[in-house]
Order: sequence, then C-alpha cells, then structure tokens
Amino acid sequence: MSTEPTISTDPDGGGETDPEVATDATPALPRWRRWLGFSSRNAYLVVVAGAVLVVTRAIDFSPPPEVRVGKANVAQLVGDAPAQEFSAELSNPQAVQVRATLRLYADNELKIGGVDPELDEQGKILSQPVVTTILGMNATIDQTVRLEGGELEITLGLDATPRLVGSVKKGQPPPEIVLEHDLSVRSRRDGWWNSAPVERIHVDTSGFLGKLEEHGHRLVFTVDEHLFSLDLEVHRAAVQAPALARTKG
Repeated sequence: MSTEPTISTDPDGGGETDPEVATDATPALPRWRRWLGFSSRNAYLVVVAGAVLVVTRAIDFSPPPEVRVGKANVAQLVGDAPAQEFSAELSNPQAVQVRATLRLYADNELKIGGVDPELDEQGKILSQPVVTTILGMNATIDQTVRLEGGELEITLGLDATPRLVGSVKKGQPPPEIVLEHDLSVRSRRDGWWNSAPVERIHVDTSGFLGKLEEHGHRLVFTVDEHLFSLDLEVHRAAVQAPALARTKG
C-alpha cells in the first residue's frame, strides 16, 4: 500500500509553522519567544508607559513638612547669648559704650512696653553686643538671627553716635548724653513654596534718644508671630569728658 508524499505549505520550504497558528502536530514556541515578538510589534506602548511613570513622579509628590518651632522651644532654638557687661573703667575720658540687648519672648501677647525684670526673664537674649566709641563718633551694630529652622532671618542694623547736650561746666554734673541713631529691622523668609525670598521692613527710625544712662530706651516690635524687645543703653567714662561733639543748644 503506497502513501502520498507530504506537501509542505511553507513558502520557504522550512516546514516551520507560524507560532500563532500552531497545530497539535507542531508544538508552540516557548512563551519568551512569543513575548519578544509582541514587544517588537508594540514597542511604542512601552515608551508611553514609561512616560506616564515619569510624569506621575514629577507631579504627584508630597511637599516637605513646614518647619515651625513652637513657643515652648524658644530656648532650644536660639539658646542664650552670653551676657555682655559695660567696662568698669574706660581709659579715654571721651569714651562711651553702647549696648543693644535683643530679646525674643515665647508669649507674643506679653505687655513688655517697660523694663520689667520678671517679664524679661521670660524672654531669651538673642544678642547683646557692647561697642565702644567716643563722643561724636559713630558706632555700628549689625546682628542677624535665624528662627523657624533657618527659614526666617531677621537682621538688625544700628548706627549710633553719642553726643553731649550742652557743655561741661565746672562744679556741675556732666551734661546728658543723647544718642543720635538710625535703626532698622528687616526680615527675609525662605520657603519651598516661594520662588524668591520674601523681604520686609519692620522698623525704620532715626532721631535722638535721651535719658539712656538712667533708664535706657526700649523698642518693642513683632516679626510675623514673634515678639521682640530691643533695649538701648549707654555708659560713659567716670572722668568728665570735655565739651566735644555736643549737640546744639
């Protein structure tokens, strides 16, 4: 009994069957080869999926937590500046010292218009520079403090010139010292939500201040929710200074 020869339908004559139309007589190709074929025909889908992931990661994010220091953490944040005292002796008879004490209070509703030792104990001294000059000569104080984890920067600038009111008279108490001054307080706030820092002016004043040796002068101001006081004081040499650099009058 004779059999007819098998006729191949493969145009190349290889006898290999298309993997997508495999029959029981021809086993299917491994899955990984089918996956490679699918990927080559649909590569654009892989690119689109990757682009979607990139856009999602670029837009869908959680902003960093805002850094804020609670009222109870003032001391932990800024610490205590070392106390600066006036010199007991000044060799130059015209020497004058100027002290500027900057305090930050935990409670921004305190009534601190006047010097009160009990209330002042609730504040923290951020800076207390003492500069020495002579009558009629300018003294400059520049101080910068940072709060709220460094996000808020406060800069204090003081130009002060001590002057005598009147002239020295024999047998009379030394004339009063007044402080000619230019004072400014500025703030700068950085934040992840701002493309540029926000800068503001909180104090900008000038003039003459008297009675600083006896009582000093207190300036109270706020920056955002922070309450500050600035105490200005002067101290002169024990020896009477000659009538130099006095004011008119």
